[in-house]
Amino acid sequence: MKPDVIYDGVVHNLVNQFSSALDCFRELVQNSIDAGTPRVDVWMEFTPGTGHEGIIAIHVDDYGEGMDEAVIDNQFTQLFASSKENDLTKIGKFGIGFVSVFALLPHAILVHTGKNGEYWEVFFHTDRTFTKTRLELPVEGTQLTLFLSGDYARYMELAVDIPKTLRRWCNHSDIDVTFEDRHNNRNFAPPELINEPFEVVGDCMQHIMHQGSEIVVAYTERPIYGYYNRGLTLALTAVGDDILGHRNQRYGRIGFKIKSRYLEHTLARESVMRDEHYEKAMALVDEAANGPLFEALVAKIEELVAQPRWDVRDIASYDRLLSYLFDEPDHNLRRCKGRAIIRLVDGTACSLERVYEVFRRDGRVLISSEQNNLSARLQAGATPVVLGQRTRAEGALSVVRPLLERAVILQSDRTVVGTMARYTRMFGEIIGSRMDFFGLDQTKSAQWFALPESVYIAVGVDEEVPESIAELLKGAEALLNQCSTGYRRLSSAVMLTPMVDPPFFVVASKLGPLMAQPPASVQRKENERLEAAVNRNHPNFEAIRIVYEHDAAMGIYFLAKALLLKEDRLLDRDAQLIAAALSETAASFRAKS
Repeated sequence: MKPDVIYDGVVHNLVNQFSSALDCFRELVQNSIDAGTPRVDVWMEFTPGTGHEGIIAIHVDDYGEGMDEAVIDNQFTQLFASSKENDLTKIGKFGIGFVSVFALLPHAILVHTGKNGEYWEVFFHTDRTFTKTRLELPVEGTQLTLFLSGDYARYMELAVDIPKTLRRWCNHSDIDVTFEDRHNNRNFAPPELINEPFEVVGDCMQHIMHQGSEIVVAYTERPIYGYYNRGLTLALTAVGDDILGHRNQRYGRIGFKIKSRYLEHTLARESVMRDEHYEKAMALVDEAANGPLFEALVAKIEELVAQPRWDVRDIASYDRLLSYLFDEPDHNLRRCKGRAIIRLVDGTACSLERVYEVFRRDGRVLISSEQNNLSARLQAGATPVVLGQRTRAEGALSVVRPLLERAVILQSDRTVVGTMARYTRMFGEIIGSRMDFFGLDQTKSAQWFALPESVYIAVGVDEEVPESIAELLKGAEALLNQCSTGYRRLSSAVMLTPMVDPPFFVVASKLGPLMAQPPASVQRKENERLEAAVNRNHPNFEAIRIVYEHDAAMGIYFLAKALLLKEDRLLDRDAQLIAAALSETAASFRAKS
């Protein structure tokens, strides 16, 4: 095979390697940036010819360091020759940028350039041969013109697609890049500026500068990942698998763009090169995500939670921001445990640490989507009610509970419970099934959260038991004491909270206006001295009262037995209760009354 045939084959492969022939304008802008130009102007004009055909001229002008004869002979016209290899201040490394213009199949290419007092014209013919001519008039920088044949429709197609290509590859260029359609610019409007702000759309966007690198990063539902050198796009994608590797999950809801001298494009210009320089650049992105971005998220949540009044937009913002927080790694969530980022139903704030303290104290966390009289009374008594949904159903405030679940587990992380929780996440149900033994069964996490109405009852405890039932209660109290069941007081009450299934009894160490049902996992101690109040409006109590009127001893027994059954407590004392109820003690007690 002849050398010229080999050369033609190599050139053919190079000019056709890019996804679009118009990508050559990225290469030309890149060369201009490397030449130190402060600006690149791309402009077009159309000269009608005979019939429908005409001449389309596309100009690319820069004002950087041009070329003298030595550069033209040894680099510009020599395939693969480049003085930029291993220079991190230059973008192009392979010396093939200019040859990409032949993908447009130009009829001719005209180059005017100058350096060191020399000014030259290089004219490339259709067959890619060229002639070189010295110029008398000075030339600033390098001016390149591509001549294509085509009709006006083809011209207009290029007038749309070229600026689109420039925006794709050069919109964050460190220098200004402009485009102008001079054929149709009859009003002499200024050229269109291709450059756009270096930013990503999303929440809490941060702009971080390092020597040789610039980063923007933000939380977003639809992240994009952009890599740039001197502002020219090396890779821009929304598919993390393609480019992030093991970082894909971390950046599932974080978008970023990075300009860095460390980054280089692949030979095909279609992606960023994954090497040690890439890892240096990504380490800076990691630092930005875990530092300024995360801090901005927590601060924004704090600011939002501190607002006294919310509307539906604030609730939506709270949901969105908390969902970003939920996706953060464990070490970041621990960092913000003391920050006031959890909204309570009364409009105040508390921390994840405070939520955990309440969980450890009460065995559960109260959660509700609205404030009411009950939650107001609870919060006045230092029992917070978190604003959120108790279930995992989708909708407003649905992320609050999953976030609190994670916080409870992480706060326990340095205990045996936390260690087991960690291994449950790693090894699943085998370990998780043992969590009951340690007191934190994640499979029952629904029991960690409760509506105030399902736990607390507003109770009106009678200061004096109504006369009509006083003897019945005295008899039952005496019977319970005689059998050493641990109840020091039996009173009567009415339930002030409307309920579908009101309790028969309320029991506590001390009766009060708000009574809580203990979590299912909490067992009362047998030697605990308790107070109890019977709901005198309960239908079961009415039935026992009727029995009492016919047979006092049996009525007293039924009431005492009902209390033990309700509490699932000391059921082995049943025979003792019956014997005591039928004894002369019970009979004499009734006679005295």
